[in-house]
Amino acid sequence: MIIQYALLVLTGLVAGVFGGLLGIGGSGILIPAMVWILGAKNQSGVEQIHQYMAAAMIVNFLLALPSALVHARNKAIWKSVWIFLTAGALIGIVSGVEVSYLFSNEAAKYLRWALGVFFIYVAGQNISRLIRPNTHKDIRKAQAGEIRAWQKLSVGVSMGFTAGLLGLGGGTLAVPIQQVALKIPLRNAIATSAATIASVSWLGAILKNVQLGDNGTISRSLLLAACLTPTAMIGAWFGGHLTHKLPIQIVRLAFVGIMILSALKMFGWV
Repeated sequence: MIIQYALLVLTGLVAGVFGGLLGIGGSGILIPAMVWILGAKNQSGVEQIHQYMAAAMIVNFLLALPSALVHARNKAIWKSVWIFLTAGALIGIVSGVEVSYLFSNEAAKYLRWALGVFFIYVAGQNISRLIRPNTHKDIRKAQAGEIRAWQKLSVGVSMGFTAGLLGLGGGTLAVPIQQVALKIPLRNAIATSAATIASVSWLGAILKNVQLGDNGTISRSLLLAACLTPTAMIGAWFGGHLTHKLPIQIVRLAFVGIMILSALKMFGWV
């Protein structure tokens, strides 16, 4: 048991660094790691994915705060985009949490598979940009005001719904969609995503944990979050600084690696 908690503390640090570095929250690491360390099912054979998602959503909020502050100091957050993403995400996250509970007991495995497919999609988007970096034309900050409100709101709703449904911070969807749909540069997409996660993920964390019920699962979710959060926040502060120090292709390569490993774990292949 001590070894398990030590591994959770280490997981929090790793998730914090990559969450801060890539603006994705930490669920891409946290949920697969909890499945690996603690198992997908309890002793009664009940899937634990909802507990892990609830714990990860708490950590997502707390690790987003230090990384968002670092990005703000580097003036990387595009406020005109962030405002609309936040509004849309607040709408999406409520419906996402509600839909997530259609997947209970054995059906919860489909949530893990959905996570795996989604991580592969994100990795593929960024591999394309590694191979053909000059084929994707990003806009500049001065052009951000030209993006239509409905486009920014749509990205926010998608981000929030995915966060609520799959227990993600939302950045795993918001970062690539900002790149693809809004043509925002990666570093700015990461920064704006982190700010949005910090603004809305508290709501998903509350809703998800309340819906766990009073049968002891919520207390375990809180315990898991307590193990993960302190080192996650430290790692997020450090990772946020790395975003602005490392070459952009290194940042992108790290993003791809984490997404592929997380997908493999969700499918039970590693």
